[in-house]
Amino acid sequence: MKRSLNLISTLGLLSGILFLTFSACKKDSSGKGDLTGKWLAAIPKSEQMSLYEFKADHTYEHTQTGTDSVTKKNLGIIAKEVGKYQLKDKQLNLYDIVSYINKDHTYGPVTDLVVSTGLKSIDYTILLNAEGNKFSLTYICGPNELCATVYIPPFYYYKQ
Repeated sequence: MKRSLNLISTLGLLSGILFLTFSACKKDSSGKGDLTGKWLAAIPKSEQMSLYEFKADHTYEHTQTGTDSVTKKNLGIIAKEVGKYQLKDKQLNLYDIVSYINKDHTYGPVTDLVVSTGLKSIDYTILLNAEGNKFSLTYICGPNELCATVYIPPFYYYKQ
């Protein structure tokens, strides 16, 4: 009787561990979700909004706009980039990037954007929540880049 009780207890304990392991895995942020759609983030301590639009053909558009902190009116666009993207495991690769910036380096209409020299590809670690409606990006510093070691807290993009 004692032996069967120990066996039942052991099996119950193993079942509980397996349940917890698999349920925890299900909730992990995999970065394998579907990014298709529009994603918006308010940049902390800033009047800027950042909007990514990921399309089903693996192209994307990223715009940065401003909002007046008092009146909440749209100030216009300051920067834009277009390119292609690939999502694999927990990494988001943006490539074939064409960058635009407002010619006056301030907010204005999209017609004031001019092509700028910038990165042609960018890699991020992406953390996508289990519901697939929120993610954060962490820039992956390249081997020949001097990246700051200052910690910048993540901000989140929310599916629109």
